[in-house]
Amino acid sequence: MTDVMKRNVYEGIEKEKILAELIKIFGKPNVTEKAHNLIPYSYDMTESDPKMPDFVVLPEKVEEIVQLVKFSNQYKIPIVPYVSGNNVGGLTIPEQGGIICDMGKRMKKIIKIHDSMMYALLEPGVTFGYFKKYLDDHHPGLKYGMLMAPPYASVVANAILSGLSTLSTAHGSMADFINGLEIVLYNGEVVRTGSCFLSKEFKEDNWFVRYPIPDLTGLFIGWQGMTGIVTKAAVQLWPKKKYNTALLAIAYTGENCAAVIREFGRSECCEEVSCITSELAKMGFGIQHPTKYEKEPDYAIMISVSGNTMELLKAKVNYLKQVLEEIKEKAEDKRILLADFDTFVNVLGKEFGMYYNLPNVLTPLYEWDGLTWVGSYTNPDNLGPLMDKCYALYGKYDLAPIIYAKSMKSSHYAIFRPIIRYHKGTELEKVKKLQHEFLEIMLEYDCVPYKTPLWMTEIIRKRCDPNWLKLLERIKDVMDPNNIFNPGRWGL
Repeated sequence: MTDVMKRNVYEGIEKEKILAELIKIFGKPNVTEKAHNLIPYSYDMTESDPKMPDFVVLPEKVEEIVQLVKFSNQYKIPIVPYVSGNNVGGLTIPEQGGIICDMGKRMKKIIKIHDSMMYALLEPGVTFGYFKKYLDDHHPGLKYGMLMAPPYASVVANAILSGLSTLSTAHGSMADFINGLEIVLYNGEVVRTGSCFLSKEFKEDNWFVRYPIPDLTGLFIGWQGMTGIVTKAAVQLWPKKKYNTALLAIAYTGENCAAVIREFGRSECCEEVSCITSELAKMGFGIQHPTKYEKEPDYAIMISVSGNTMELLKAKVNYLKQVLEEIKEKAEDKRILLADFDTFVNVLGKEFGMYYNLPNVLTPLYEWDGLTWVGSYTNPDNLGPLMDKCYALYGKYDLAPIIYAKSMKSSHYAIFRPIIRYHKGTELEKVKKLQHEFLEIMLEYDCVPYKTPLWMTEIIRKRCDPNWLKLLERIKDVMDPNNIFNPGRWGL
C-alpha cells in the first residue's frame, strides 16, 4: 500500500513550467492555479478531509486530455477526473494534490441517440436534467432512469460508479446499462470497449452491446478514475410505456418495509420500488428536526408501474395488491397500506411529490452543508434487521433517521443506505463515529459498500480476501504504473 499523503507535485518540474504547459494544451481561460478557484474542488459535503489541488483544467476535446495524460505521466503529476462534484464519498478530493480535470464544463455533448438500438453516446458533462429534457423533446418514445439527486449530476459518472436509478428495480445497476466506453490510458492511448472495438476509426453507430467479447469495460467501472479517464460512454435507453402510475405503500416496521421491497421487486411488475423513512418525508415540508410519533408509520415505499395498454397496467396493479395481501398474511404487524401516490400528494401537499419527480434537488438533504452516507448493495433478506439496527443508531447520536432502500434487478439484490444530514461546524466528529458504526453493522451482514471514501476502504482492506486485494493492486500497477490517476483511492 502506498502513502496516500500529498506528494511533492513539483519534484520533477517547476510549477511555472507546469502552468505554461497546461495553458499551451487548454488555453489560458481554461486553466487556473488561483487558490480561490481551487478551493471548491478541495472538499465535498461528506466527512472526508479536504485536500487542495494545484491546478484545475477545463478540457473540451479528447485530444487535450491525451496531451494532459502524456505530460502528467512523464512527470508523475496526479490527475483527478471531475464532472459535477455531486458525489458522496470524497471521490474527487485530490488526496495527493495535482491536477483536477473538470470535464463537466465543456465536455457535455450528446453525440448520438440511436433509436432502433436504444442507446445514447454521451460525454461526461451531460447531466440528468439536460438528458431527460433532450429525450423528451427529441426522442419521446425513449427514456433513461433518473436518480434521487440534483438534475446537474452526471449521467456518465453515475454509470461508471455503479449508481442507481428509477429503472434499477427492473434492470439493475446503471453500470449494467453501459454498452461501451472510450478511455484515455496512462500513456495517452485512446481505447474503446464494447462492440465498437471492431472499427479502427471512431463511429457512432456501433456501440450497441458490451458482450460477448472479453469485458474490458469492467476495468473502468467502480474504479473511481484509478485506471484511466473516461471520455465517452454508450448507455442503454428503454421504451417509454404509454400508461404509467405511481403507488405509495406505508409500513409500520422495518421487516414489513423490507418484505414489500423484496416481494414487489420479485413480482416483475415494477420499474421502481424504493423507501424512505417517515422522518425524511417530513423534512420535505420544512420540518428541520422531525420526530416520529407513536402511531405514525416508519416507512413510505414508492412504487412505479407502467404498461403499453391500460389493461396490462391494471393487471400489474391488481397483482401487486394480491402480493401485498400475501405479505400481510405472514406479517405479525398487519398495518401495511397501499394507495395511489397522487392521493398522498393531495392530502400531504405538492411538496411530497419531490420524492417521485426525479431528478430533483431534494431540498431537505441539500439545505445544510453536510451530507453523507454508507451506501451498499445488500442481500434483500437482510434489509429488515439492517433497517432496525441502523435506525436505532440515529437515536444514539441525536440525529433524524434518514434511511433509503431499493429493490434492484427484480430483487436479486437491494440498496441499503443510511443517510446523515448535518452541520459540519458542530456535528462532524459525531458523524464520523456514526459512519463507522453504520459500516460495522453493514459489514456484519455482508453488505458491499459503493462509492467508498478512503476511511472505508482502509477498513475493508483489513477484512477482505487478500488475493482479491493483490489482484486489485496488480491491475492498478499495470493500468497506471506511475500512479497518476486519482492516487490514494483504495489505499493504492
